Amino acid sequence: HKAGAATSARPPATTARYRASSFRHGHCAERSASSGSEALVRMSLLSHVVALGVALAALPCYYAIISFLASTSEIEHHTPAQLGVCIFYGAVLAVWAGFEAGFFVLRMQPKYEEIDDNSDDMEAEPVPEEARVLNGVSKHPESRIAFIPKTQLPALRASAEFVLIMGYVYLCDRTTLVAKGPKELSSLRFWGLNLLILLAGLASLRATPTAETHVKPIQRDQTEEWKGWMQVMFILYHYFAEAKIYNAIRLYIAAYVFLTGFGNFSYYYIKQDFTIVRFAQMMWRLNFFVFFVCATMNNEYMLYYICPMHTFFTWGVYLTLWAGNALNSNDLFLLFKIAALLVLTAVLYDVNGVFGAVFQPAAALLGFHDPLHPEFTDSLHEWFFRSHLDHLVWIFGMLCAYCFPWADRQLQRLDELPTPTRLAARSGVVGATLLLGFHWYYSAFVLGKRDYNKLHPYTSWIPILCYLVLRNISNTMRRYSMHLFSWCGKVTLETYILQFHIWMKTTGINGSPKFLMVWVPGWYWLNMSLTSAAFLFVSYRVFQITVTLRDACISKNLASLGRGSLGALALIALFYGAGCLAFSSLAASALPPEAPAAP
Repeated sequence: HKAGAATSARPPATTARYRASSFRHGHCAERSASSGSEALVRMSLLSHVVALGVALAALPCYYAIISFLASTSEIEHHTPAQLGVCIFYGAVLAVWAGFEAGFFVLRMQPKYEEIDDNSDDMEAEPVPEEARVLNGVSKHPESRIAFIPKTQLPALRASAEFVLIMGYVYLCDRTTLVAKGPKELSSLRFWGLNLLILLAGLASLRATPTAETHVKPIQRDQTEEWKGWMQVMFILYHYFAEAKIYNAIRLYIAAYVFLTGFGNFSYYYIKQDFTIVRFAQMMWRLNFFVFFVCATMNNEYMLYYICPMHTFFTWGVYLTLWAGNALNSNDLFLLFKIAALLVLTAVLYDVNGVFGAVFQPAAALLGFHDPLHPEFTDSLHEWFFRSHLDHLVWIFGMLCAYCFPWADRQLQRLDELPTPTRLAARSGVVGATLLLGFHWYYSAFVLGKRDYNKLHPYTSWIPILCYLVLRNISNTMRRYSMHLFSWCGKVTLETYILQFHIWMKTTGINGSPKFLMVWVPGWYWLNMSLTSAAFLFVSYRVFQITVTLRDACISKNLASLGRGSLGALALIALFYGAGCLAFSSLAASALPPEAPAAP
């Protein structure tokens, strides 16, 4: 319509010249489109052939590497699940290699370009928009090989990198290629290293970027910092076997669980986002990595008890706020739900027989068989012990999140008081907090391991509350955080899992990290520095890969999410079946040949 109007507005001579030029452009466009289309078809066919060839060539290379790892493995027999995930890893690497090569070929294909008319009579007249379109296509079509568009290549690369990381995990902890050594028990080294890390953290102190004068308490940077410095002490506790701080480690784990209750309640209470998509993203974050580690290493889920604990308590927060969520703005109704949750939790853990009856159907998932403690015949013993220690503190986290607006208002009023009054009020709050903390310390924290564990579920909220008050008492305290620990706080899940296998070495299947990984024998600090650098780098990469694959695999469309979930279950069944076939084949080949029948 626009072209017709423009043509009718021109003088007759100009219109005739334009039609002639359009006729020439049309023929030129058709010839260019025809030759371009033929080239595109050839390049597309070539890219598919190259992709298939490279993928097939990658499989024997992968088989050779796996055979080598199996020959050096400390584990004689592998399970069908391990063989199935091994086949899956090979398929991922082959698919990635093939598509990487195929898209590389596609990058060399000719591109659509605007028609260049060099005729003298058209130099002063621009080519109209409709003459630039080749057969209705105004831009290069999306690159695609088979059913995979080029936009999915980053996810394929992340998947391939993840497979390589899982191979590295197996190599470090299940083969004889990496040596292991005893832990060196030294409180001086433990505390000296913690002091150096603290000084480095203080050097990374920075203000939270905000334009507001009043800084709200318990900001994201602060909670990440909190998780970070606790995680540093937690993994060093394992590295140096510093059993003297057992009670402190129990408290740190309680603080993690507290933050699970606090963070999830805050999100669901404020956002009112109870969609399956959001919840699936959270479950992916908590369980994607540990699922593949368990399948690869043949360990039970409960070996990494932090994951099932946080998963269970996240479910608790979600279901509590989801039930009757339209009435969550009613304070009485919300407090009633929290009180009901508290009663149900107390019944579950503190009434004999209830816990076993509830969780026995999930014993296959939550059961644990500790090779170091065969005296525990109840497979749910570990799950009860770990979750019982922190079965109340996550509800305290929910209550703190509910009281957050009130606490923020009180802090703002405190900051607005005249200086003498403000200092006096802060001193009073700090004094009362320290008094409460000292009472808890001398009445509970100094007890022995077993006695402390009896009090821990009911008293862990006290030091957590004291820490929150002291950490947020002033605007300056709330504004600044240590960036080093905030960074560490982002990868707590990854460092928790990987410390077992690429920083230390376990005793085997379901084993604890009782040994150190040795790269440089005889050089303790050099060895620790090198293994720590690799450990932190791999942890951060796993964190990034988890996020990348979460965004690629979890669709924001509910129907697509359902289809994707069914597809994932089908893939699990397919590769587990392949693992069972491989297991049967290996078992049959290992049988001795039958003796010939007697004549």
